[in-house]
Amino acid sequence: MCEKREPLGAKRLFLLGFVVLCLLALGLGLALLFGRRKPACGPDRPHPDSTYFGGETLGKSDVLASVLERWCFSTIRIDSVYTALGRTDFNFRNMRAGDSVTFRYKGLSLTGLSYNKNIVTAYDVERDSLGRWSAARHDKPVDTARTVIRGAIKGSLWNTLIDAGERPALVVAYAEILSYEVDFLTEVQDGDSFEILLDKLYVDSTFYREGKVWAVRFKGQAGTFAGFYYLLPGGHWDYYNDKGQSLRKTVLRSPLTFANVTSGFGMRFHPIVRKYREHHGVDYGAPTGTPVAAIADGTVVRASWFNGYGNFVEIRHSGGLVSGYGHLSRYGAGIKSGRSVRQGQTIGYVGSTGMSTGPHLHFQVKKNGSFVNPLKVIPPRAEPVSSKYMADFGRVRDSYLSELARFGAPDTTYN
Repeated sequence: MCEKREPLGAKRLFLLGFVVLCLLALGLGLALLFGRRKPACGPDRPHPDSTYFGGETLGKSDVLASVLERWCFSTIRIDSVYTALGRTDFNFRNMRAGDSVTFRYKGLSLTGLSYNKNIVTAYDVERDSLGRWSAARHDKPVDTARTVIRGAIKGSLWNTLIDAGERPALVVAYAEILSYEVDFLTEVQDGDSFEILLDKLYVDSTFYREGKVWAVRFKGQAGTFAGFYYLLPGGHWDYYNDKGQSLRKTVLRSPLTFANVTSGFGMRFHPIVRKYREHHGVDYGAPTGTPVAAIADGTVVRASWFNGYGNFVEIRHSGGLVSGYGHLSRYGAGIKSGRSVRQGQTIGYVGSTGMSTGPHLHFQVKKNGSFVNPLKVIPPRAEPVSSKYMADFGRVRDSYLSELARFGAPDTTYN
């Protein structure tokens, strides 16, 4: 006969459950212990005959101290490094993700470190045989190369230059110089040509960044235009056409550099209230967080929530103009009622606050108290080159044209 087993008592079940929980907790603890990233405290083995370099790049929430902690620096040693850097022009508030820290070892002994802001500027911190720390800034020499970039537009100016290996900053710089002559969103067609005379900066034969843009040219269906950098004796500079007229206007054509108009001025069907009503501005489709620029110098008269426009900024300008910017996700630094702003200053960022179906900018303009179509506001040009400097301007302009020709520019008249 089979022996009949007694059922487990409550006490034995409790003990068994307790043991299982303990084993699970132990396993989790071991996983956390051995799965954790081992601190990089220096080289794994001595390098007695050479200097060993190690390091890492700052992450989004990093500062120098957090990197030093990961490299097993004590609080006293971190303070010593900070004190040494404090004797230089090191800006502790300007530590950014992407900056890097390099450590130098001789054998297993730390001899120093470098905080690298970019490929040009580094702050070297050294430790002497007595354990004292000192720091100094070192800037590598930057070589300048005059360059011409030219080509035919395919699809868009942005895609053409980016596909050619250029950086977004150069696309924006070129578009801004000619922004009052050409609307690069609506007036550009395949086959239109462009030229840019600029400096490119290099460090140890490695590209660093773009330098000054000296001249630009464009030829297309919208016309032929050129812009030349000229510095007046008083220190003021601007870009001028070949006649010495400023390419800058007193009012920007748009508060956004690259954005499409998604809703025009006038009567329209409102997507939220579901009825036709007057639209007193234009809407630009753009991602949340896109910077919004003041179209002209002026004074902020409102920076607050404004009914269906959500976060709203209104600015009074000269000449009876008042501009408004709605649905902002947040305001620009220092933007408050009564503050003065300059043309091009960031007054807010694209969002979807208020009565909005998605991220976009509502932009409106009043002229002498009445709403006008922002796309048809035609401002006067800024000051031209004065007559007493025209001869000098002509010499500068011609030198740019000679450089473009030296790089093989086509024989075309731009004006």
